[in-house]
Formats: sequence, structure tokens, C-alpha cells
Amino acid sequence: MFNIDDCIAMITCRSAKKLAACLEKRLNYYNITRTQWIALYYISTNKMITQRQLADKMSLREPTVVRLLDKMESFGWIIRLNSEDDKRIKLLILTDKGQKIATKMLDVAEKFRNDVIKDIPPEDLDTYNSVLNKMLSNIKNG
Repeated sequence: MFNIDDCIAMITCRSAKKLAACLEKRLNYYNITRTQWIALYYISTNKMITQRQLADKMSLREPTVVRLLDKMESFGWIIRLNSEDDKRIKLLILTDKGQKIATKMLDVAEKFRNDVIKDIPPEDLDTYNSVLNKMLSNIKNG
């Protein structure tokens, strides 16, 4: 008989929410949200990323990303440039201030990751990642 408390989707969702809330709390100490940090991360690691590409990477709708970027631009963390090929396309670049914040938050995120995976053998983490990727693959194929 189906039991929602044993449903892998519910367990995964509940776990993801708890992990996200814990990371959010650590980032809030530095006056940055988890969503802002994720955007800074993708912009810093993908040179000349577009708003659309960022939205795809973050699994957000483009209007949501535009509002996020408006705020980040007002903080002086990013600038948006028009693409030379197509003026409708906005390219995202970190400012020096944005890069400093991204680098600092990378340290916070790495500490968080290390705290979360403490005492978990690497082979268990490999299995966990493999199983999650297989489940995602099964969803795409079914």
C-alpha cells in the first residue's frame, strides 16, 4: 500500500527544503539570499552568460530572473550588456564587487557542503548521486 511518508519524491523534496533553508540561513548572515548566490555562482563560472541561459541553469522563468538581476544590478554586483550580435540578448558580467561576494560565498557554500557530508563515505555519496541521476533519467524517459 502506498505511504506518502515513504515516497522517494516526498523524502527528496523534504530533504531539499531543509538543506536549502540551512544554506539560506548561513548566506543571510552575509545579507545575501541563496537565489542571489546561485546567480552569482553561475555568472562567475560561465563567462558571458545570457539572462536566458541563467534562467535555464537556475530552473527559473526568465521574468523571475530579470527581477533578480534588477536587484543585483542595483547592489552593484552585475552589469548587463547588449550582445553585439543581437541587441535583445543581455549578457551578464560580474563587477569587482560581485566577484568578491561570489568568492566569499563560495567559501560559505563549501563549508556548508563539508558540514552536510561529514562522516559520509565518498562511495556512499557516489551512490547517492548515481541513484538520483538515474531517477531523473527515468522521469525524462517515462
